[in-house]
Amino acid sequence: MAMLQSVNGLPDHGCGGLGRVAHGALTAPSDVPAWPRLFLGYNTLPDPPFPLVGYLQYELGPQAGEVEPQVLLRMMAESMRAQPVPPKESFDESRQRVATAMRVDAMVVVVRARAMAPGENEAARALWANLAEGYYREGDAEACAGARETVVALAVDRAGGRLTLMAEQDAAPVLLPGEARGPLFDLLGEVLDAQYTWTKAAFAL
Repeated sequence: MAMLQSVNGLPDHGCGGLGRVAHGALTAPSDVPAWPRLFLGYNTLPDPPFPLVGYLQYELGPQAGEVEPQVLLRMMAESMRAQPVPPKESFDESRQRVATAMRVDAMVVVVRARAMAPGENEAARALWANLAEGYYREGDAEACAGARETVVALAVDRAGGRLTLMAEQDAAPVLLPGEARGPLFDLLGEVLDAQYTWTKAAFAL
């Protein structure tokens, strides 16, 4: 079972708690080789209920990697909205304390890609645009000279914050410049909203 990880000491890439959570998600070791990976971020926004910012890897089923990221996120948002809210008494005191202290504020999806740095040429910028729009397919970058193995984290928070981090193999994550936008960010925000709404109702927060 995944454990909550603190982001204390991680770089924020100029984006505060959201940047730290995205950095942690992008660099988190995992025993599960499947992609994409999804993470919940806690207490990244101002006035948190408890002075701890952290993240937790979301447990996806084995079929998650068989569908495109945008399809997966849309299905998750719809599933969460349709999920019944259990009575508050369904949760023990320990879970209630954790839910009260750790507010769901952010969500990060991490995908593996093969691409070029977007600042190098127009072809590379087009590949990153496709990724953000949800149209990237594994192998799209194979024909690009200089293509490299990369891992990308797309992050959103409930205040409308968005960012994209990229890390090449064995390299530190960097913040990608430019506006973080596109359907994949929108869908990630929908999943976050559905998760926050369900958690707030389930624990009477």
